[in-house]
Amino acid sequence: MTNALAIRMLFAPLERIGVGPVGWQGVIPAHAARMAGICVDLMTRSLLDVEAVFARIQPWKVAEQVGPTLERRAERIAEQVIATRYPKLWETVPRRVRDATLARLKSEIPRAVEQVMSGVQEDITRYLDLKALIVHAFVHNKALLIDLFQRCGGREFRFISRSGLGFGLLFGGIQALVWRFFSPWWLLPVGGLFVGWATNWLALKMVFRPLEPRGVGPLRWQGLFLKRQDEVSAEYAAFFAREILTAERLVDAILRGPASDELFALIHRAVTAAIDDAAGRARPVVQLAMGTEDWVHMKRQVCDRLVAEVPRAVARAHGYADEALDLDNELRQNLQALPPAEFEQVLRPIFQEDETLLIAIGAALGLGAGCLQLFLFG
Repeated sequence: MTNALAIRMLFAPLERIGVGPVGWQGVIPAHAARMAGICVDLMTRSLLDVEAVFARIQPWKVAEQVGPTLERRAERIAEQVIATRYPKLWETVPRRVRDATLARLKSEIPRAVEQVMSGVQEDITRYLDLKALIVHAFVHNKALLIDLFQRCGGREFRFISRSGLGFGLLFGGIQALVWRFFSPWWLLPVGGLFVGWATNWLALKMVFRPLEPRGVGPLRWQGLFLKRQDEVSAEYAAFFAREILTAERLVDAILRGPASDELFALIHRAVTAAIDDAAGRARPVVQLAMGTEDWVHMKRQVCDRLVAEVPRAVARAHGYADEALDLDNELRQNLQALPPAEFEQVLRPIFQEDETLLIAIGAALGLGAGCLQLFLFG
């Protein structure tokens, strides 16, 4: 019971419950930001080369996916802006010239998309803050972080809980034997404290030690978690690929990231160049008819409205991006290849800085059980 309760206190409650300084929050939810940061450090150091992975995305393929939507919007927006602001000028332009100009604008959009995509790829770490993305996801949804650790370490948590039965029986038998011949009042509380401490300490040691397989003759043993490296790697990779590092989340992080202003400036430049190219030889005449200031203002209006359509249009490329990035296989293969000392960091962060606390919880619960024994049987 003490082991099972100690494990339960790792995960629950999600939010702090208590009054004033007296209260409790699950160890994992209480340290969500720190644990998420450790996950990111492991990922960026050993599992994921962001630049190499994003280089798999072909800009022309993104343009192929996104282009048709932006082309339709560009044609409609340009016609609406010009016809609204300069109706007489637009009406006097021959229909075939208008159609040719709009068709040329549509044809320039894929090239603009490719330019933007290439610019982002060349400096992806500038536009994508992977640590902020992962930490934000876990801090704002602590249940997601708990789900990750339970998927990867479910067997180990169950072992720690259930091992208390075996270890408790062993130590309790010794305690009962001592009690038969020597029974001071303090033996049950002190014995309960020792049993609570020892069962958790031994269980944790068996989960993570030894790092490398050891044995005598045909008998071999290794830390329980480390023996499941291939299985855990598959769970870990699938979780991040489907829950955290999806194309939708990555694109949103780029659009809202630390260099989002620079990104939209890049998009503006590409779209403005597309409008200028679409105007072609007619640009000097149109610019003269409108006036330079009005021409610039008209381009800005078209550009602003078209750029506002980018996030929705990019959604059409999410499926292709997920397929091209192939993060599930990338993470799984790299995690399976890690040496045991690095692999244990997948689960070890839960215990590493709070191992003493977990053992102390077990000891405190054991002390409580010993006091109850004293009250009932002393």
